[in-house]
Amino acid sequence: MQSIEVASRIDELEARKPPEEYNFEYFTTSILIDDAKRTIFANGICAGEIAPDFELPKVGGGTIRLSDLRGRPVLMHFGSYS
Repeated sequence: MQSIEVASRIDELEARKPPEEYNFEYFTTSILIDDAKRTIFANGICAGEIAPDFELPKVGGGTIRLSDLRGRPVLMHFGSYS
């Protein structure tokens, strides 16, 4: 992939979306408190457990499954710029 193409894809990711495209309903106080409780009480995947399999689109096209990377170190970073 050309560096110009990569740069334009990054610019697309950083472009601001109109407010109606955001999921503001999810970020209510009660939801955030419930998320914090699940974190505090370790309700979720514990360290050392196998993560559930999922599939994501690749930047250059196609998809990749988490299970395709089994046996190799994987860093998953989920976040939002909003």
